[in-house]
Amino acid sequence: MDTNVVRKTIREHVDFSGKTIYLGLDVHKRKWSVSVYVGDVFYQTFQQDSVAVNLLNYLQRHFPGGRYMACYEAGFCGFSIYRDLVSLGIDCLVVNPTDVPQTGKGLLGKNDSSDSKRLGVALSRGMLQGIYVPDRSTEADRKLLRYRQRIQQMLCGHRKSLKSTLQTVGIKIPEQYDKHYWTKNFVHWVGSLDIVEPSLKAALELIVEDVAYLRGRLLSTNKKIRAMSARNSYADAYGILVSVPGIGLITAMTLLTEVGDIRRFESFSRFNSFIGICPSEFSSGERENKGKMTRRKHARLRQLIIEAAWVSIRVDPALTLKFQELCAVKTKKRSIVVIARKLLSRVYNIWMKNRLYERGVVK
Repeated sequence: MDTNVVRKTIREHVDFSGKTIYLGLDVHKRKWSVSVYVGDVFYQTFQQDSVAVNLLNYLQRHFPGGRYMACYEAGFCGFSIYRDLVSLGIDCLVVNPTDVPQTGKGLLGKNDSSDSKRLGVALSRGMLQGIYVPDRSTEADRKLLRYRQRIQQMLCGHRKSLKSTLQTVGIKIPEQYDKHYWTKNFVHWVGSLDIVEPSLKAALELIVEDVAYLRGRLLSTNKKIRAMSARNSYADAYGILVSVPGIGLITAMTLLTEVGDIRRFESFSRFNSFIGICPSEFSSGERENKGKMTRRKHARLRQLIIEAAWVSIRVDPALTLKFQELCAVKTKKRSIVVIARKLLSRVYNIWMKNRLYERGVVK
């Protein structure tokens, strides 16, 4: 049917009670591209300022009495648009960009209009599932943990820069100082170097000063995170999580702020899919083919759980024995992934059942 005829037919409705108006939003800082579907029928695509109330005014003017349902891809704006729309009575989903159906033709002709249409048609056909939206408090707490992660990344970058600088000028780092983390002895050794070139000496001194500042920021952030862990909203779950070998302040609080409500995962399988300690699979018929760990993951949490697994095999006798058995037939790298999955399963169970971790006993 001709698009203009469809629009005219739709406009003739005075009351859209009982009908759902679907909106695919391709959002940017200043403009939104909006594709409108009445049921599964395309109505129009238009551009508007990035103001939620403007969208509501448009909907009330064109589709009075209807139920409004919007969606947009998770990205730079976080959940702010979601909250603005919901506060105005517009239902909304924030979707993972990789979950939105795409065609080869669409990839070759990608623009704001086509992106919003792709979202709108998928939403109108019930093909989209929204990601979890945390409450404002939890989202704010996430920011502090993520800020700490950025500090760590900057410290790592400064360490690599310093080592690279020393390498290029032929200064060898003594073995006792050549670690993959910062130590006071290493910083003191760098400061004691007898360097003739004033510019090189100044460059090294500035890097060391930056490191001192960042380490101070890291210490201050750690104190704030520890204070956060004592809040009523976290205290009980925090106590449960830190009872797990290998899980300390940062891992526990990252889990609490990134996962939010553990009860939203109906099974360990779904929880593990969120973390990403599971293999990719390319099976068909009777042929089963499992590959490397899935690329779909929560990168930070997966890293932390694997790091915790390395500690747990030194503390929990049952996990130590299991790791030794695995190493007899697998590489250590593959074996620790199995341990990490087992540890994550225990984390899920004690968190759901609200009880402390019990270390295994080898009989």
